[in-house]
Amino acid sequence: TMTRSCTTFVLQKGPEMKGLVPAAKLTEASDMNQALARLLRQIQELAVSSEAMLAKAKQAKLRVQRRVAAREKARQDQEAFRRYDKDGDGFLSRSEVQAYSKGEFGFPVPKRAMERIWQNLVAEGTKGVAVKALQQLRVHVGIAREVARDDQRKLVTAEKLRVIEKIRQGLHEKLRELNAVADEALQEVARLEQQVTAAKAKGLLPPQMAQLADESDMRIKDAADHVGFFRARMAGLSDGVEERFQDAVRVFIKEQAKPLYAHLGRMEVRLTRTRTISARFRQAAVKRKAAELERLKTAAGRLIRHNKRLRSLSDDDIFGSLVGEEDFVKFFASADSEIRLSDERTALL
Repeated sequence: TMTRSCTTFVLQKGPEMKGLVPAAKLTEASDMNQALARLLRQIQELAVSSEAMLAKAKQAKLRVQRRVAAREKARQDQEAFRRYDKDGDGFLSRSEVQAYSKGEFGFPVPKRAMERIWQNLVAEGTKGVAVKALQQLRVHVGIAREVARDDQRKLVTAEKLRVIEKIRQGLHEKLRELNAVADEALQEVARLEQQVTAAKAKGLLPPQMAQLADESDMRIKDAADHVGFFRARMAGLSDGVEERFQDAVRVFIKEQAKPLYAHLGRMEVRLTRTRTISARFRQAAVKRKAAELERLKTAAGRLIRHNKRLRSLSDDDIFGSLVGEEDFVKFFASADSEIRLSDERTALL
């Protein structure tokens, strides 16, 4: 940083010094130029030297850290060794090696691995593994542990393959049965679609539309029950399998029954569509009923006004202060229903 600052100062102030210093000290400009060049070279040499010293310092620090780490590791090894060297004879016997492996790695050393440890690490005439061979012992235990894990993985894989093979043997018959269930569910969905499509016919009265909507909802429930039964049968294909193999068996069944799962997905899409159509049809029935009622109210109002004009009656003359359903129906049964548009226009004038 210092050398960089010096270089920057010389480069920035050099032109100014070339003019001012010779005039102040009565020296030649060429001498000043040479002095500045020498100064820049010295700064660069100092920078290179500084970087070299810094690199050496980093390397020395790294060596010290490694030595400290090695001493700490050696101290920890000594403590671990003493912790498992129960008889204090300076060697780990077979039982002590077993205790070390279980305590440090949670792994019991197999008999074959123990024999290899004794062949490779125990010097002839000694009682067991010396402290200087502790790192090698750690490596041997690690290798034995990985071998055991690999053997266990192979056993699990072989057992999983046996389970899948057992599932595969009975899967064909189950899929054939499920195809029949799928066909039945598909027929129910097709009947439902026809019912809902027929309900879209124009010219139906609101009560007829409401009845068709109720029938459609019942059909939808039946179809949903068929599809739900089909899905439950599909999900039950892995029943009876151990929990640890459930995921693998499900993947296998899903691959084998891919057409059926696709079939199920399409049926559920069609079922959702019919639900939407049925809901819209029911809303249309409600709107049509409201519109029909509004038309009846308008027509009833026109008929009442026409008969009031025709007979010169007031509201009380027609119904009185309180009108019942029988009086209301009786009035419309006997009322004059021939309403002329010209009479209505005249009444508005």
